Amino acid sequence: MPPHRTWTQLEDDMLVDILTELTLEGKWKSDTGFKSGYLKVIEQKLLDKVPGAELSVSNIENRIKTLKKHAMAINEMLIIGSGFEWDYVNNKMVCEKKLFDEWAKVILKLKYLLCIVF
Repeated sequence: MPPHRTWTQLEDDMLVDILTELTLEGKWKSDTGFKSGYLKVIEQKLLDKVPGAELSVSNIENRIKTLKKHAMAINEMLIIGSGFEWDYVNNKMVCEKKLFDEWAKVILKLKYLLCIVF
């Protein structure tokens, strides 16, 4: 297992941009997800866009898994509605702390999402 690595906002932004680019190209996307080899392509594109980032394929794969978890949690909050709103200016979920705490009791593993900008 690779050592824990903290990603910068620039690296996150570039990763999302590259994933979007690969999806729009169509070459690397299939009906069930990305085709094999896409992580190597992302690694190379990240190195081109963020020189010196020192990201490995396993770092990228782990970050994509984390971002998926975040996206699923946001989607769940939006489906619940009632008190949860998306702030398009600051790119984050907005709600009363009490409401978030109640929601987080049900989903204990996601309490770390409080105050995270997406």
